[in-house]
Order: sequence, then structure tokens, then C-alpha cells
Amino acid sequence: MHRALRFFSRLTLLVLLSAALALPAAAQALPGTDLGAETLRPYHFVFLAYALAWILVFGWVVSVARRLARLEKHLED
Repeated sequence: MHRALRFFSRLTLLVLLSAALALPAAAQALPGTDLGAETLRPYHFVFLAYALAWILVFGWVVSVARRLARLEKHLED
């Protein structure tokens, strides 16, 4: 249980740090380009964030289900 919690907290920290480093670089416009002519290229970070959020939610649900099963087993004994 503690191992999974440490894993998800480290994973969250890693993702937040990488996003903090990558987003300012992606938000800068290239010199000589018109801001109205930007492509949808930087939006892959949004999809990555949503995918990571779903993975973290799924991991949290699995963690809660395991703890609940362990508690029910403990109460039956």
C-alpha cells in the first residue's frame, strides 16, 4: 500500500516537473511567425495530461479497492 502511494506521488511529481519545464517552451511563439497562424501542435500536452489524470484516478480506485478488501477480510476474522 505504501509502495503504491509512494509510486503515484513520485509519478505525479515527475509529471508536474516535466510539464513545468515543457510548457513555457511550447508556449513561446517562433520568431517571425504570426500568432493567428499557430497550429494545434502544443495541444498534445493537454491530451497527455488527461491520459495521466485517468491513469492516476484508475490507480487510486485500485488502491482503495484493495484496502477495502483487506479491511473486509480483517473484519470477517
